[in-house]
Amino acid sequence: MNTTIHPVKLNGVIDAMPSKSHAHRLLIARMLSRADGCAKAIDDIPSFSEDIAATKRCLAALETEHPLLDCGESGSTLRFLLPVAMAVGDEAVFTGRGKLPSRPVSPLREEMIAHGCSFEDGNNEVIFKVTGRLNPGDFTLPGNVSSQYITGLLFALPLLDGDSRIRLTTPLESAGYVALTLGVIHSFGIIIDETTNAEGLTTYHIPGNQKYTDSGDTAVEGDWSNSAFWLVCGALGGDITCRGLNPESAQPDSAIMKLLNRAGASMEITELNGNLISLRVRGGNLHSIDCDVSQMPDIVPPLAVLLASAEGTSHISGIERLRIKESDRVASVTALLTSLGGQASADESTITIDGVPSLKGGTVNSFNDHRIAMAAAIASCLCDSEVTIEDSGAVKKSYPDFFDDFSSLGGVTETDLEEI
Repeated sequence: MNTTIHPVKLNGVIDAMPSKSHAHRLLIARMLSRADGCAKAIDDIPSFSEDIAATKRCLAALETEHPLLDCGESGSTLRFLLPVAMAVGDEAVFTGRGKLPSRPVSPLREEMIAHGCSFEDGNNEVIFKVTGRLNPGDFTLPGNVSSQYITGLLFALPLLDGDSRIRLTTPLESAGYVALTLGVIHSFGIIIDETTNAEGLTTYHIPGNQKYTDSGDTAVEGDWSNSAFWLVCGALGGDITCRGLNPESAQPDSAIMKLLNRAGASMEITELNGNLISLRVRGGNLHSIDCDVSQMPDIVPPLAVLLASAEGTSHISGIERLRIKESDRVASVTALLTSLGGQASADESTITIDGVPSLKGGTVNSFNDHRIAMAAAIASCLCDSEVTIEDSGAVKKSYPDFFDDFSSLGGVTETDLEEI
């Protein structure tokens, strides 16, 4: 599917969609609690994206005798459920599509092998078959590869019949995602102690033989990752209000609020019920900023679009893990901007963006990456002529209603369905 967008500024009010990151974690914890049975725990959260549907599908499969876990294209589902599956059973087959079979699972795989599991590699959509119950003990992982490995183990290890530790050999990146995991786990009555030494290395102490208990009062948070695209649209000369966000959330992409402020966007905050806010963003005199995204790599696509029109030269550092996302997002982000007439380049550690008054428009390859497709759509707000997004259906991975919401805010789109 290709989508062509006519350049206009977006205006209006939109409710934040549920957080994919938070929902993944709640689904796993609710299934593990088994308070009212797996079916009710899964059905309590709607399948609002392909990734969430994948996690729900896999959790249901774990209730079967020979689990076949179809992870779709969801790296989170695969990495979270690898340890979980082997904590609740002794065999599972994992399948996936797109780029997922080639995305790394090391060193989680090696640590699981060292603790009683065996991996048999598959072919085509079968990623591998895993057998053997996960054993407790000491798990050693780098903190700068994937926080998803840590999350999977944090969910699984409390269920084992002995105590465990996860020791990080490098400082933790994407710490907000681990904090989000721990927040959910603690809310289900699980005890995990965290210590950090003088060198900044973290160890998680995890007692075994624990049980997840669902209190029933935990709701899915509003999503900062996807809301960031709308907030950037406001900063690009529009007027957007996003309702239902928690400014105190552990979601790393809540950092977009501070980044917009640093770049000169106009913001107004109105408190709603509880700790939720309504955030209004309008255009300002945007200027360049330098920022380290090692703790919030998913924010880069909308952030790059924001900085493409900011006066001066911006530098986005801490980008190393962007290369192993749904696409190589260092390459795809710079290709997005340059395809539309912007000025962007990258080296091993930094994306450099020179702001321009406007973009020309043109055709953008989404690289089958949902965040690149959405970034291309909001970049149209800066363009002098139409933007055509190739494979725009990639948005279904995390935000199936993206183009409907885009249109509700005044966007003008035309969609061409490819012949089957």
